[in-house]
Amino acid sequence: MLYFYIIILIVSSAALITDIILRYTEKIKNFDFSGRLFNIKNDIVPIEKFFPENLNMLIISSMTVGATGCLFKLTFLPDWLTLLCALACGLSTCFIVQYLGQSIVDFVKRNRLPKGEKAFGLEGVCIEPINTGDSGKVSFSHKNREFVVNAAPVNEEGINAEDDVVCVYESDEFYFVIKTNEIYNGIDTNF
Repeated sequence: MLYFYIIILIVSSAALITDIILRYTEKIKNFDFSGRLFNIKNDIVPIEKFFPENLNMLIISSMTVGATGCLFKLTFLPDWLTLLCALACGLSTCFIVQYLGQSIVDFVKRNRLPKGEKAFGLEGVCIEPINTGDSGKVSFSHKNREFVVNAAPVNEEGINAEDDVVCVYESDEFYFVIKTNEIYNGIDTNF
């Protein structure tokens, strides 16, 4: 049984190394397989997080099964108990990475404004007047938080304090905005 765990560990380690090499040299992710492995969904208990969502998670959980199986086999436990413990560790690894890890990433991202093209459509209020060719401060409300950022007008017109603005683009933590009422100028609403 020890050889079984060693083979699983070696094969999954080789697959992870190959995936890393393909990802950074050829820009191919998950061996070009982007689908989900399981479509289990439960609203009350996130049971689907115990099973690998993608190929990378399958490789990582297989590595965990192989490594913990080798360790438990050295304790001279019966083979069936070693296999159960190794599988439990693999499923626990999936849960820790996919559920707790994703929760941490979501929490960190919640405390940030979108960047680049994703910032398009953010609505805010100009805090201090922005003159033509100058920059100023704009307050955006995003995910129940207020952010005050540097901003500049997209067109050649200035923006007064307390004017409602919409973000068009973000570059290097600098937001390019346009007045909300300027968006609707030129749209003929008399049909």
